[in-house]
Amino acid sequence: MGANAFRAPGLRFELVETAEETTVHCHGKITAESAEFFQSEIRDRVIPTSRGKGVDVTHRIVLDLSQVTFIDSTGLGALLSVWTAAQRRAVDLEITNLSPRVEKLVNLTKLDQVFNKMKGLFGSK
Repeated sequence: MGANAFRAPGLRFELVETAEETTVHCHGKITAESAEFFQSEIRDRVIPTSRGKGVDVTHRIVLDLSQVTFIDSTGLGALLSVWTAAQRRAVDLEITNLSPRVEKLVNLTKLDQVFNKMKGLFGSK
């Protein structure tokens, strides 16, 4: 089990890793300023790139957005991008604990249907 913290402008996230899953606790805002960093850190550090024999890799990632107060359109694109990257690598990515404001935006843009339709991995934990 381990924990790591990363920062971008207006966004901080902490990784909590266990043998079963990696949880990413996000704090702040996912906006144009932080979206690129957010995507690259999740894709490069969290989503495994290979499934070598005998190597422990995460098969499940939980993005905890309970402390995310705002997401702009670039941030929504970043969420979709990391979710798609996880799907391509056969990793379940669950997006949980959206604040009411963020949940409303995700529902308005119909991204909740995309996440639910593909794996049913969206909602409250």
